[in-house]
Amino acid sequence: MNRNVGIATGIGIAVILGVIVFQVNETMWQQVSVEEYYEKGGKVASVVYPDNPQILGPLQINKDKYLLGEHVYVVIKDLRPQDKGHVDFYTPEGKLYDTIAFNGDVRDFHKKYFKPQLLLSKNLCEKEQLVGEWTVMFRGYEMSKIYFEMLPDILPNHESYFVECSVAYELDPTLPGEMPASQKFPGSTPGTDPDP
Repeated sequence: MNRNVGIATGIGIAVILGVIVFQVNETMWQQVSVEEYYEKGGKVASVVYPDNPQILGPLQINKDKYLLGEHVYVVIKDLRPQDKGHVDFYTPEGKLYDTIAFNGDVRDFHKKYFKPQLLLSKNLCEKEQLVGEWTVMFRGYEMSKIYFEMLPDILPNHESYFVECSVAYELDPTLPGEMPASQKFPGSTPGTDPDP
């Protein structure tokens, strides 16, 4: 009798473990390559990596790995009134790519997203300049950093964004004087633009 109970218990445990392994395997994130995406006509589970929040104090970015063409989502939360500063995003080459200013006296929560891309204004004209480990840190606190990785694969249907360098206009209204004609928007003609 004790032998039969032992066998039945062993079989029961084996069945339960088998069901658990099957459930875990079926619910795991299944990321496929960009090549497989095109081979299957887009009928795949997912080509992007799952969310894996990277956290540094009140700062959070949504993932640790991105394909070129994906947005990087940034949240700064639970700010106190005395919290003021900037969060800087650096490319793998160490170039400042973007900055988020925050002021806890105005808002206790800030959200932003951006898409790393080729930009002539930042002298980022090769996709290889975007690929690698990016650094995120609070300005003035260089000891504390978080990182995320831009992979060389391009998000499907976003290939055209990584062919040539784009012009992005950065206007600084705090600079005195008029913008020189050589820096005006394409198509503007000196002397014909309306006076400010």
